[in-house]
Amino acid sequence: MNRWAVCALLAASLTVSDIARSQEEGGQPARTSSLGVRQQRVTRMLEDLERKFKSLSVSLQETEPDRAKKLDSTLQEARRLLLAERMAKITGLLDQAQLDSATGDQKLILADIRELLELLLDEQNDRDKAREEYERLAEFKRQIEQVLQQEREEKREADRLANKEDTLKALTAKIKAIEALIERQKELIASTETARGEGVQAFSPLVPRQVEVRNDTEQVAQEMSREAGDQVQQEASTGERSSDSPGKSSSAKQPSAAQGSESAGENQSKSGEAKSGEAKPGQPGAAPSRPAEPGEKALRQAIQNQTQAESNLQQGKGKAAQQDEQTALENLQRSLAELKKESSRIASLPKEAFDKMAGKQDDIANQTAQIGAKMEKGPESGEQGADGQGGRQGGSQGGNQQGGDKKPTPGQQKVQQAQQSMQKAAGDLRQQDPADASRQQGKAIKDLEEALREIEERLAQLREETQIEKLARLEGRFREMLARQQQATADTRNLEKKRQESGGELKRTDRLAVAKVAAEELSLSEAAQQALDIILDDGTSVVFADVVEQVRDDLKRVTQLLDAKQTDHFTTTLQKEVEITLEELIEALQEAQKQKEGGSGGGGGGGGGQEPLLPGSAELKLLRSAQLRINRRTAAIDSARGDATELNEIVKDELEGLAGRQAEIGEMTVRILERDAGQ
Repeated sequence: MNRWAVCALLAASLTVSDIARSQEEGGQPARTSSLGVRQQRVTRMLEDLERKFKSLSVSLQETEPDRAKKLDSTLQEARRLLLAERMAKITGLLDQAQLDSATGDQKLILADIRELLELLLDEQNDRDKAREEYERLAEFKRQIEQVLQQEREEKREADRLANKEDTLKALTAKIKAIEALIERQKELIASTETARGEGVQAFSPLVPRQVEVRNDTEQVAQEMSREAGDQVQQEASTGERSSDSPGKSSSAKQPSAAQGSESAGENQSKSGEAKSGEAKPGQPGAAPSRPAEPGEKALRQAIQNQTQAESNLQQGKGKAAQQDEQTALENLQRSLAELKKESSRIASLPKEAFDKMAGKQDDIANQTAQIGAKMEKGPESGEQGADGQGGRQGGSQGGNQQGGDKKPTPGQQKVQQAQQSMQKAAGDLRQQDPADASRQQGKAIKDLEEALREIEERLAQLREETQIEKLARLEGRFREMLARQQQATADTRNLEKKRQESGGELKRTDRLAVAKVAAEELSLSEAAQQALDIILDDGTSVVFADVVEQVRDDLKRVTQLLDAKQTDHFTTTLQKEVEITLEELIEALQEAQKQKEGGSGGGGGGGGGQEPLLPGSAELKLLRSAQLRINRRTAAIDSARGDATELNEIVKDELEGLAGRQAEIGEMTVRILERDAGQ
């Protein structure tokens, strides 16, 4: 990168640092403000630097496009940070001998200049590294979950072939049970048809009959879930016995730990499949992400229909009840058809089926090998040599495993072990030995679950590290905004005082001063939007984002009022509300940082849920403050109205906005309760 650009930024950094050091040593600026003059010099250096950045970027566009792009990104970042405007403000503070405020602002600018230096020197930012690692691990997690799902399906098939006679007996028993349920449901439909002609009182005796049929249907569904759950437990125990590290058996008790954020959440979001009769976590057969048994889904839908039929019979709604009963019958018949088809398929499986299963197992093993190779290469290896075999790359991998500088990717070893077990399972299937194949598949499933657990633990750690850094950045941003807002509020008060002294009119110079304050409020609203973007990108907060959005809207509203040359009590009250809100946000951020740095909540692993940026207690405080803010704003509007019978357009808009915010508070309360209940 061009040396003068780096040197110029270093010179600016050292000059600002020198000015700050002079202030901290106790030097007071003279009336001519020598420190202010030096600060102005730094501001001019920065402005000159921006002009040269533009010129240099254009000249490098054709010969060195990468460097030109780096210069452009640095220039855009400098503009986003509003360095020139902030330096001009510091000059004013120095001229007014407000050394404490100037020193705080200079420290923030120094931190931003150092970030610009990192961009110019092409040193990858730690945040970028963490983000890249997070995205890389999240992609591995997604791929492993897909492979795990396929392997579970293959193991289920191997188990059925290994115990073919028992499987067929179990299917026959389920078929007979559902055939009996179908006959009873048909009888209920006929009875409901008859009762519809006899009056509402005739429906009451049918309710316990429908309850009894529904209970028996649930029993068959629970038996399916129990058998499927037993299979998952066998997978876990098989893998546990064969594991090289028996001390890590806890994951067998919670096989969904690494999958909760996607798989479990996805399962619960399907309202039609996760309600009545569905096995809940902790109940027998509550196997996460397991393939549905033949006929199981249709059976659970029948249970929902039967439950609705009971409700309609109790309410005397004969027609609706009969429709639900008929739908339940159709779902029972669909479940029966699926079970009969599965029984016929297993009974007539030819010997070639083993070769087909072995081929599919090979495909899954190859997918797993590709994942393992990518994990072993690491993020710096690029996309070349995707097979990860042989040559120079292979040598570097070996060194990696022998204690080189690079740490292995979390879950890498377990994925490689799973791939080896899959290859053995494929060999067993070719030898028509489904029992041994199932044992090897159980080992593979156990290793994949362990790999997911390791990845999720690292993802949780990265989430927490990233959140701590975000909290610190947001606190610094809000502190700067608060200082600027306090000055803008004071300026507005002074201007209103001048208006009153001059008989209600502002002089030309004062009108220009009002426009300057309005421009500052607009700039603050843009800073609030930048903070909001950071919070929305995190995506874990409920109240936090809404409060910052309200700050942004309030600043826009203040800008409108000042543009209309309105500097009265209503405007300054709104400005003061912005200050109070910023103070509350800073307090919430400090509380969140203390909790996270103190280790409360640990690594966040185990449930797959993402730790929110702000703890629930802090968000509840913000919610309470938001309600109090609405109360105060309502009173301020009433006070501004006075004896007037009509409100001006700006105040009308403000009142409508408050009504919307009141509704939002109710929605936020519900969302917080739902989020906390889901953790």
